[in-house]
Amino acid sequence: MGKVKISEDILKIKDLVGRPKKVKTRDIKEEIMIQHKEIDHRVETIEKKLKEKESTVTLRRKKQIIFLLKNNKLTASQVAQQLNLSRARANQYLKRMEEEGILQGEFKGKKKFYKVK
Repeated sequence: MGKVKISEDILKIKDLVGRPKKVKTRDIKEEIMIQHKEIDHRVETIEKKLKEKESTVTLRRKKQIIFLLKNNKLTASQVAQQLNLSRARANQYLKRMEEEGILQGEFKGKKKFYKVK
């Protein structure tokens, strides 16, 4: 009789607990794709914030650079000296403005001279 009572108790417990539900699990590829989308979204947000911060500085600098190069051809080093910038920063501005079609660069030997288009 003891064995019968134990099996009845087990059946009661199973009824109370119920059968475990199937839990939908993501496979590794799905998880990676979701994380990738989240990272892309975060990167886009950060890039937008950086562009907003750079736009004010860049606009002022663009005006200064255009004023300097209006009647002259100067190198990045010369622009940097005039605007009290590092050569690397001036070079970044000049390259960006060249890509935007504002400036035109010409090589004379090893030096690159910039002028307004």
